[in-house]
Amino acid sequence: MGFKDYVTNQQKKIVNSWRTKKIYLYLVHRHVLTLKLYNFIKMSKYHISRRLQFVIQFIYDETYASKEDILAFLEDKDFNISPRTLERDFEKIKADFGIELTYSKQHNGYYIDEEKSVKVASFFKFLELVSLADVFSDGLKSNSNTLDYVQFDDSSNLKGLNNLKPILMAIKQERDIKFTHHNFYFKTYKEKRITPLIVKEYINRWFVIGVPNGENEIRTYGIERISNIKLGKLSAIDRMPYVKQTKRFKNIIGLRYTNDKPEHIVLKVTDLHLKYLESLPLHHSQKTESHPEDGFAIVTYDLIPNYEFIIEILKMSIETEVLEPQWFRERIKKEVAQIYEKYTT
Repeated sequence: MGFKDYVTNQQKKIVNSWRTKKIYLYLVHRHVLTLKLYNFIKMSKYHISRRLQFVIQFIYDETYASKEDILAFLEDKDFNISPRTLERDFEKIKADFGIELTYSKQHNGYYIDEEKSVKVASFFKFLELVSLADVFSDGLKSNSNTLDYVQFDDSSNLKGLNNLKPILMAIKQERDIKFTHHNFYFKTYKEKRITPLIVKEYINRWFVIGVPNGENEIRTYGIERISNIKLGKLSAIDRMPYVKQTKRFKNIIGLRYTNDKPEHIVLKVTDLHLKYLESLPLHHSQKTESHPEDGFAIVTYDLIPNYEFIIEILKMSIETEVLEPQWFRERIKKEVAQIYEKYTT
């Protein structure tokens, strides 16, 4: 190769290098713009979601709130929107959350129509979690040492929360999922394929409830025992009969359900413990009926008295007494007698 050819090759390399650099800078620029756009869209969605949550919470707290009241409340929260946007928010709330906001001509305001709405209680439970996350997020932004002042219950179990997203996606898209399940009792690992139906939280733990392939009954799996989860294909099963099975969880505390019918349970509770029950009900059917005598109240439940409910009764110790039904009173009496025997023999 002559000197002239060498110089020509070097010039080509320089030109190609410059072209590569230009292309690289162009791609970086596009990436930055795309990232900014993604973050903007993400923040916009979060902004709208928070606004919808504020609307629902305000109407829940201030029954028969007028449109003007709602707009003024949102303005205080730095959400400046038009009346037309608020109407679109009502439509989105119904579509996204299944909550029907109805206008009452008699009271000149809006209220949550619980008969036409689905899972209102679940939404507000979700809202509590979101609000808690916001509190910690704001705290960490203002002071990186915030967690030094927070103590978590050692019994709380957050393992497996990363599995929630693919599980919820599978439920929404009506797909099945594959995963490895760890059976703590038998100390085994097995591959599972199920059609997930719902997720359920109980005592700081999350569970997925679904139908295993080839079976006709729903099963429950703790998400902290799940690994290697993968989205599968569209599920071929008819989900509706199994979704009806999940409705049975409304009649129990926890996860152990039977085919028994709900019963009317009557408890006599000390006034002191009543305050705890009212602040954290054991079940959505809980009602305070009356105060028959000083220092005590009558609390009732309409549910299937399963093992978890028995445990809750025993945890209340001398603060409560089962009055009805008689067979359940005898069951608790037997449990207490067995505990007493353990400590006296």
